Amino acid sequence: MKIAKSILALSLGIGAIINSAPASAIPYNGATIYRATDNGNTVVVFSGSAGSKIQVNLGSSSKSTARIAGSCGEVRISPPSSGDFTGLQVDGTAVNAASLSTQTLPSCVNGSFSEARSSNFKTPTGQVVIVNKTPGSAVAISLPSPSTRTVTINGCGFGLLKPTSSSTLPSSFSVGATNYTLASLPDATNTPYCRSINGSYYGYVPASW
Repeated sequence: MKIAKSILALSLGIGAIINSAPASAIPYNGATIYRATDNGNTVVVFSGSAGSKIQVNLGSSSKSTARIAGSCGEVRISPPSSGDFTGLQVDGTAVNAASLSTQTLPSCVNGSFSEARSSNFKTPTGQVVIVNKTPGSAVAISLPSPSTRTVTINGCGFGLLKPTSSSTLPSSFSVGATNYTLASLPDATNTPYCRSINGSYYGYVPASW
């Protein structure tokens, strides 16, 4: 088995086996979070206990959607899953939901509310209601939402945060209360390699390490 593992390391152009225990980690020069290149893409390597999961906050992303204004020129925006309307924009104009008064939504009769609503408001159920739009027109709604990814640490003690098919990694991210800048992370150049042999995991480091 030792010879087989040594041949594997040579064939992959990687360094020696550095662990074979499921709970081991693979830090780089003492750093448990570092960057490297994998298949031409920059990735973040998290080193930790096998099987553990790391929640990575990638910041907020904003996507504009179109809503059709109702018969009274109203647009209703339901609370997001986070319950936070911070950053809400309607047709490119910022709306401070926290400052809106709470009122009921009147019925719409022949293009007019049964009770006057001259300014934007919130309903008792938490909806934000935008008024004074052209009935039947498309209204652009933009609301940032937090983006998180879960990194699972493999049997060799590391996990990779990779870019998705539609986006690159952000320039900064956070884990818990700690913020990280991608460019400031130690650069390991190449990622470690994990191999499972007969149910046991073996971690290999790049020869350049």
